Amino acid sequence: MCVIAKMTLLLLDSDAYFGDMLSAYIRSSDYAARFTIRCFRSFEQGIRFVVETKEPFILLIHESWLPLPDEVYRIKLGCTVIISNQQASQGLLEYPVLCKYQPLDQLLSAVIAHYNEYSVSDPLRGMKGTKVVAVYSTTGGAGKTLTAVHLAQQLTLQGERAGCLSLEMLPSRAWYPSEGAASSEAFSSLLYYAKTNPQQIAGRLEKWKLKHPSFKFDYIPPTANAAEWREMDGADAKAMIGGIAAAGMYDVLVVDLDSFPNEVTQGVLTLADRVIWLLLDDYVYLQKTEEMLERWKRDIPALPDALNNKRIFVQNKRTGDPLNDFNCLGLTVDGILPYVPEWKAFTRVEHMYNSAFAQAAAELLVSGGKEVALACGP
Repeated sequence: MCVIAKMTLLLLDSDAYFGDMLSAYIRSSDYAARFTIRCFRSFEQGIRFVVETKEPFILLIHESWLPLPDEVYRIKLGCTVIISNQQASQGLLEYPVLCKYQPLDQLLSAVIAHYNEYSVSDPLRGMKGTKVVAVYSTTGGAGKTLTAVHLAQQLTLQGERAGCLSLEMLPSRAWYPSEGAASSEAFSSLLYYAKTNPQQIAGRLEKWKLKHPSFKFDYIPPTANAAEWREMDGADAKAMIGGIAAAGMYDVLVVDLDSFPNEVTQGVLTLADRVIWLLLDDYVYLQKTEEMLERWKRDIPALPDALNNKRIFVQNKRTGDPLNDFNCLGLTVDGILPYVPEWKAFTRVEHMYNSAFAQAAAELLVSGGKEVALACGP
């Protein structure tokens, strides 16, 4: 992943409290890797800096400072974003208008999205080295999504920057809610760029991602179109994940896979740094898993070979000693996840959080003595 210089964020606003708050937030968050902030509360001093500086910058200016002198509009360094004390229904000319009184991460995300969309320069990226963790099971009902979201949530609690991507045909949409028409089209846009212009994904990710309202990891709302899902192939999935990783925003990207062993599933299993393969203490399920692995050995021998050093078999819903002999079926259990009785019936997904399960899921990343490094890469 390439490392680019930080962008100067130039705030022109007479509100000293807001400037101090934004400066402190940037310096203490992941945005410190992307921004250097300069604040001006004097109109004359701020305009002088804008006109004289030769370095690229993003101009974040309060609407009360408008109109700007003509020489400012002739400067083509970075972009301009207007901030307001109120929610704006639309932008002014080509400049977006953002309410300053919103969560600062959302404000900065919108600023970056605008810059990446309209700038001719390289997109603003983070500095993370992203590890990809795929969660898979042979059939549905094994707990893939619960494991994926608990893993992402626990990593977030541990200070990691985690993202979640669901590639299920019928995703558990309650875990990945959309926020309006724009976010409902996010997956379609991601897939479109994966097929046509994958190098643009990193720069547009800020527009598509959402932060989970309860668990605080990032996610892209999954597809709502089964035909769209069927149009994906392995190359598309790899391009999507590669583009997200190239944004440098996440330590870990957790991929919630569909059980159907198509090209998408096979491509992600090959690409992933760690594969958490869930097993159930159920003879029919285990037999299906054994049969599928045998088919892969016969028809796609490169896939089982690629999985050997990164796949861990995990028995989910463990209640005690197993009834079935996993080893006789050639399935060596590398880890376990507990059965949670409260999950038999529930009314809201927020009620399904279980700290013991989340901690056990995160511990799978060091299962078997083969640790997946989660620190930022170069």
